[in-house]
Amino acid sequence: MSDFIKIATKSDLPDGGVHAVEYNGRRIALFRAGETIYATDDICSHSYAELSAGTFDADDCTIECPLHGSRFDIRTGRALTLPAFAPIDVFEVRVEGEDVWLKVTA
Repeated sequence: MSDFIKIATKSDLPDGGVHAVEYNGRRIALFRAGETIYATDDICSHSYAELSAGTFDADDCTIECPLHGSRFDIRTGRALTLPAFAPIDVFEVRVEGEDVWLKVTA
């Protein structure tokens, strides 16, 4: 079963901004690149570090882990640089007016 939950508002995310949220004990990072909002796991797949504390490049749609410098494509979750090689999860996002909705699965 899949549902969308309201997770944030657009005002939580200025253009080029990152916002971390928690849902059911899972940390999720939200990223805004222009009018598009993306959502991924907030935890690096290589070592426990909060990606939302890393460097976000809105032009390339990448996030750099603050711990070891691994970079991830926030559109696909793909690890782009070592030491990470495993991808991070990405989540479907829907924006309705000012509300940001996240697709969750049971």
